[in-house]
Amino acid sequence: MQQETNLRNLIFAMVAIAGVMLITQIFVWGPEQEAAKERAAAQQTEQSADSNLAPGPVDGSALDSTENSNAVARAQQDVRVPFEGPAIDGSLLLRGARVDHLRLKEYYQTLEDKEAENPEGEVTVFQPQATGDGFYASVGWLTGEGNYAVDPESNWTLSSGTTLTPDTPIELTFSGNGLSLVRKVEIDENYMFTFTDTVTNTSGQELAVQPYGVLRQFGMPEDLANFYILHEGLIAAAGGELKLFKYNKLSKGETYGRDTTEGGWIGLTSKYWLGALVPDQSQPFNMSYRTRNVAAGQVFQARFDGVQTILAPGASTTSSSRVFGGAKESKTLQAYEKDLGIPRFVDAIDWGSMFFWLTKPFFFILSWINGYVGNFGIAILIVTVLVKAVFFPIQNKAYQSMAKMRELAEPMKKIREEVTDKQEQQRQLAELYREKKVNPVQGCLPMLIQIPVFYGLYKTLFVTIEMRHEPFFLWIKDLSAPDPTAIGNLFGLLPVSADTLASIPLVGVLLTVGILPIFYGLTMWALQSLNPPPTDNTQKLIFGLMPIVLTFVFAGFPVGLVIYWCWSNILSIIQQYIIMRQNGVKTRLDTFIENRFGKKESEAEG
Repeated sequence: MQQETNLRNLIFAMVAIAGVMLITQIFVWGPEQEAAKERAAAQQTEQSADSNLAPGPVDGSALDSTENSNAVARAQQDVRVPFEGPAIDGSLLLRGARVDHLRLKEYYQTLEDKEAENPEGEVTVFQPQATGDGFYASVGWLTGEGNYAVDPESNWTLSSGTTLTPDTPIELTFSGNGLSLVRKVEIDENYMFTFTDTVTNTSGQELAVQPYGVLRQFGMPEDLANFYILHEGLIAAAGGELKLFKYNKLSKGETYGRDTTEGGWIGLTSKYWLGALVPDQSQPFNMSYRTRNVAAGQVFQARFDGVQTILAPGASTTSSSRVFGGAKESKTLQAYEKDLGIPRFVDAIDWGSMFFWLTKPFFFILSWINGYVGNFGIAILIVTVLVKAVFFPIQNKAYQSMAKMRELAEPMKKIREEVTDKQEQQRQLAELYREKKVNPVQGCLPMLIQIPVFYGLYKTLFVTIEMRHEPFFLWIKDLSAPDPTAIGNLFGLLPVSADTLASIPLVGVLLTVGILPIFYGLTMWALQSLNPPPTDNTQKLIFGLMPIVLTFVFAGFPVGLVIYWCWSNILSIIQQYIIMRQNGVKTRLDTFIENRFGKKESEAEG
């Protein structure tokens, strides 16, 4: 029968997907996570050495220098201006007026750093070129011929102010190449710098000038997550269009260029952090990207070029541009998008290109509920109930179909035993289904309709910084990370870390399974016990293996997602059990309870 064949194919497909996910977790995702952790640890060590950057020496050499060793020597002569706000601190390099040392005061590399409020563990977004893997933003000016008038190596002078804060802007000046510039630098309460330049033509002749901004990442970022479902690399918005290129493509020479009169921005992003250039949104500009290969390695360079202005001798013009360096917080990005008119700035968050219509609503609903309950874990439980309510009519019909299928278990078994001809067997089974008005595939709907929900929630937990280091209860201190308990350390009783267990060859994946993934496997087994028992031996084997396979798959998933799935299974068990009993169907769970507890009662009565 075609329906039965479809059902069997669906089951095989689900198990195949689960198997691929498990293998990928062991041989791809797991090693990538370990490599990312090692890179983060190495980066933190380097950052510790640079943690005391203040006014005074630190930074690098010219981009095209073939002697990278000169970077440290040159850094000894550099002068810095400190800045500090509620969310960031660091320093601005007067050479090039670069934003190249920026730390986030509210975000830490690890959960341990957060709990200890370790300043050396704060996340660094921009860092000096002299560190070897620098990342900075600079805004300057071009002449009409496209030559630099003020470049990332030009020395500015601090003419007003000492420390840049939201309440105390600073003023910089530059004079040379026929220009005199006065730059006002401001920061807000979050992550945005504003550069307002007044340019005066001092050349004695007509001069064309043009603002530009450049964002340079020296080498591949150290904190890349390198997950296939995650975008890390170039991100550019021109009006309503969003362009994304991952670092692996950029490293192979991918380029980008776009003129726009509708506003926009361009940046380089990792999972949670973003460095971006935001030109004057009221003027046309060009955005571009290219990878530069220099002696020290690759340089990932994004830039904008503003509109050209012709200045008569002694004439002036004013231009304003911005630099963003910080965390991709939804509310913050939305506020910038609305208040500053920056198109699609909230889409710096990787909502996904396929299920963004689920990811965004999931996040905003979770955030809204969290605003009342104060716990994202509880918010996940509530959202699960809402999802079940939305799909209740479909699931109800599916569970009713399952209940009827259990009633047909014996007649179906009899047909298979008595009819040897496969075509006749399928004909009689189809006739039985029509007579009893049963659709065997309908019982798969609850699983199918949850697949996009599963992905949407997974993506939300994985990419939104609001979930990062968010606790639930008891041992769960980070909903965006896997369950920290493990079989190998007796679920936390032994002083052995999950990372150590995972490094053990072959058996590491078995030893790192935590409490919640195991509980998920049990709930899945219980849910299966309510379904009609498979009559085919192969299907029985597959159904029996699915809870075990998915237990190991879920061991590497964010614990918030496992909470959702466990709670969803519990609600489904209750719903399906009630429907079964209402239809007078005895489930395997009833049989199990009778076998385990009924005998004792009868013996006691005797």
